[in-house]
Amino acid sequence: LTETELLSSLTRISSTVVQVNIILTIPAVSLSLPLASDPSLSVSVNPPVAHWGPGPVKVRLISHALRQGQDSVELLALSRPEGPQLSLPGGFSRQTAPLSPILLIHFHGGGFVAQTSKSHESYLKSWSKDLNVPILSVDYSLAPEAPFPRALEECFYAYCWALKNCHLLGSTAERVCLVGESAGGNLCITVSMRAMSHGVRVPDGIVAAYPATLLTTDASPSR
Repeated sequence: LTETELLSSLTRISSTVVQVNIILTIPAVSLSLPLASDPSLSVSVNPPVAHWGPGPVKVRLISHALRQGQDSVELLALSRPEGPQLSLPGGFSRQTAPLSPILLIHFHGGGFVAQTSKSHESYLKSWSKDLNVPILSVDYSLAPEAPFPRALEECFYAYCWALKNCHLLGSTAERVCLVGESAGGNLCITVSMRAMSHGVRVPDGIVAAYPATLLTTDASPSR
């Protein structure tokens, strides 16, 4: 085994086992969502287009328990397996759990140029078990190949798609929380700002760990 393969194997051995760990590819189609101020009206959300035009968005769905909707034909049509997924290791219940009232949407850090949902997979698995919620982690496009605002467009689109398709993700989305660190923390805030500007539902909570918010050429006060 190479060093990378060995480290990857050790991570899988030491991390929490989950029943659902799949990559989904969200197609680039316009979405219609209810207007937050008047649900009888709707607002159109377009797929990301910056720099090279409309394109799909890749996300990872992690759930400690297999929940309603997560094994549906509609969801699995968007999926690409990555290792054991939708499996039922010894000790797990073979019954499908009900929809969770909570959905966690995660944006990884990495300075907008590095990292993926895979590099943050270990603690996301633990969170899914400890919080008993499904987690959707967005694999947004990275700079320099995909400079601003591509990542923001993709994360906002994934957020809107999750609101519209929460029943496929194992959640009723009664409460939706965004979470991310560093660049991901920035995306939590900016996705919420974009939701407000579009008039769609804003998240019920944000956990932004050391978010990048003061992007200037000068040293920040904290430094």
